[in-house]
Amino acid sequence: MTLLERKATRRHLLLASGLAAAGLNADAAPTSRPLDLKPQASRLRIAFGSCAKQGKPQPIWQAVSASRPDLFVFLGDNFYADARDEATLRQRYQEFRAARALQDFRRQTPHLAIWDDHDFGDDDVGADYELKRLSQQLFCDEWAEPADSPRRQRSGIYESYRFESGGHRVQVIMLDLRFNRTALLADPALHQGYKAMVLKAKLTGQPMKGWYLPNPDPKASMLGQEQWDWLARQLAEPADLRIIGSSVQFAAEGTGWEGWANFPLERERLLQLIRKQRAEGVVFISGDMHYADISRWDMPAGYPLWDITSSGLTEVWDIPTPNQRRQSAVLAELNFGLLDIDWAAGTLALVACDVQGRHRLQQVLKLADLRFKV
Repeated sequence: MTLLERKATRRHLLLASGLAAAGLNADAAPTSRPLDLKPQASRLRIAFGSCAKQGKPQPIWQAVSASRPDLFVFLGDNFYADARDEATLRQRYQEFRAARALQDFRRQTPHLAIWDDHDFGDDDVGADYELKRLSQQLFCDEWAEPADSPRRQRSGIYESYRFESGGHRVQVIMLDLRFNRTALLADPALHQGYKAMVLKAKLTGQPMKGWYLPNPDPKASMLGQEQWDWLARQLAEPADLRIIGSSVQFAAEGTGWEGWANFPLERERLLQLIRKQRAEGVVFISGDMHYADISRWDMPAGYPLWDITSSGLTEVWDIPTPNQRRQSAVLAELNFGLLDIDWAAGTLALVACDVQGRHRLQQVLKLADLRFKV
């Protein structure tokens, strides 16, 4: 067990004993896992990123380290397995452990992790991936999950964490968008015409839309019922800021690639759940796209939901992609993301940085605006 995990476990036990001493039911305690991250600090910096091919140079970790994050969130495609057999999946983990710059960073910096398709198993896969239980075991082993960790037993590796910062409560919710996800709907004509579409986009500079379609089936799922029930409990916990780690884009609309837009009823279900639980301070961080941008979803009878995408740490997609919810330019370079929280000023900055650590995209939010008005 790491030092961070030992501190978290101790704080959890102290919380439970405190409740008992007060005559309260320990079951009423928050179920998210506690972290200890400079609770008295007036500022907080959380870095994040996705899409790092283990066989490529990874110079970006120098810039990430230089930004001095209090926490780093790995949002998936943390390596590329693309495996359809056990031997290949295990071999890819060995290659991941040999990526020295990344592993040095992991040893030096508190971090959390979730997976996306390539480190879950293979490109764009979901619940039908035949090695998903093995993948769950290997993930939990690699990311030092204790033997009794719920992440080893659940239908997926989703998890929630909480900590105090500057007198405020912060929650980090990591969703599993692979283990239970219904297969994607695709337009065969667009899929078959992929190479011609790429060439046209490069020649004309016009945005290239992907071939995935919204699935209108009420039975189609991103999370699975068990994870939905768990998420409802997490959103009921008190928090001043909630960071939802989504391996694919939440707010983007019209890209035609993977994202919550592929399952519009599931996205609406999440919006309804946020409203029902009166969960305030929600902001999304996402990956997958091989570029960075910032999107906004205006939640009816709620507040704006912002989604900053950071991808990739080694991968770049430089062909224009449409996104009706985009509020920024597109950074089609190696990049990582930052959330800079200034509790005294009451602000949250969404930032995308390049491989030199320069701030290339930025959106400053007022924390007071991430609240229900009525």
